[in-house]
Order: sequence, then C-alpha cells, then structure tokens
Amino acid sequence: MTYVGMTGQGATATLSTTGAVGCIRSIKLPEWAQEKIDASCLETTGFKRSIAGDLTDPGQVELTAVFDPSIAMPLPGVYEDITITLPLGDPTSTTNATLTGSGFAMSISQPSMEIDSLLEISLTFCFDGETGPAYSVEA
Repeated sequence: MTYVGMTGQGATATLSTTGAVGCIRSIKLPEWAQEKIDASCLETTGFKRSIAGDLTDPGQVELTAVFDPSIAMPLPGVYEDITITLPLGDPTSTTNATLTGSGFAMSISQPSMEIDSLLEISLTFCFDGETGPAYSVEA
C-alpha cells in the first residue's frame, strides 16, 4: 500500500522530570526559524539580497492535555528534556519518529471549569538549544 499520510493519533509527550503529561489532546510541533540578514549594497537594484543568519531558533512545543489532578504539573523555568513520539505512519515501520531536546516549561495555563466542558491545560515547552531539538525519522 502506498503511504498517503497520517493523523497524530497515538502520539505521546514525556518530560524527563515531570514524566507523562497525561492525556494529550493536541501537540503543535516547533517552527525552526533562521533570521535573514540584508546583504544589499547601495548599487543593488531590483530585489534586496539576503544571507542566512548564523543561528536557528529552536522553537517551542505547545501541548493541550486533559487536566488530571493526580499528575504533577511541570513548573515554569524548570529545565528538563522532552520526548515526543509520533505514531507509526508506514505499517511496515518498526521504530517511531521522535523529537527530543532540552528546555523548560515557558507557560502552563490552568483549566477553566465550566459546565459541559472538559478540563484542559495548555503547556508551552521552549527548547533551549543546549541539547537538540533533534528529530529522528521513522524506520
């Protein structure tokens, strides 16, 4: 069968100190961005010239999870590693793709308690660029 895509069903996120974050509802993976430097000269015409900056911003991961009062929440500013395991996309693969790296919880929003609404937390994990982020492909 030809590979046609996948959903995120089955993905997990684990923090090295806090442990499992709980029932994950969504994971927004980071955007890796590198600044551009204007390299135009006064004689440049038409379009600006650009060169790549020196460093890449490692980005951040945004998680939404079901609130579980029995699970310890990470504290903002506490350094730990994150491992995000993606579900297998190809049925013939045996090793999941992963995204790992060091960083810290930048923000944690507590749940809003409402009638007919699931209690959820939002967690923003910021990669610090010290270790990773590193992406390992599915195999």
